[in-house]
Amino acid sequence: MIPISNLIHVNDLAKAIAGELEEYSETITQKTKEAVDEVADGVKNEIDSHISFQNRTGKYKKAMALKTVGETKKSKIKVWYVKAPHYRLTHLLEYGHAKRGGGRVQDFPHIKYGEKYAREQLTKRIKEKVEHEN
Repeated sequence: MIPISNLIHVNDLAKAIAGELEEYSETITQKTKEAVDEVADGVKNEIDSHISFQNRTGKYKKAMALKTVGETKKSKIKVWYVKAPHYRLTHLLEYGHAKRGGGRVQDFPHIKYGEKYAREQLTKRIKEKVEHEN
């Protein structure tokens, strides 16, 4: 038997469905934002773990940071970046560069591993969180 509190009149059915969908949408959005935060932290750790060059002073690694660049009711955008003045090194370290007398300096790829991690993990984490919600 259905409790009286759950009975819905036919005229109110559309409002009831819209209310349930809005509640579900808010739950999914919250879980997605949580997944974005988790994956962003994972990206930073993944990049840190792939630094294979000699970081003598540690300033480059300390300059790495995460920033929330946009957050609305339905979305959240986080960016990994390197703070000034060390941001100038990222491309040179990732891809190497030409030497003055000819030849090339060795590349030290590290950012691409964070990007790969984000591509693989974000969808996976969102699916896990949504499935555990139900």
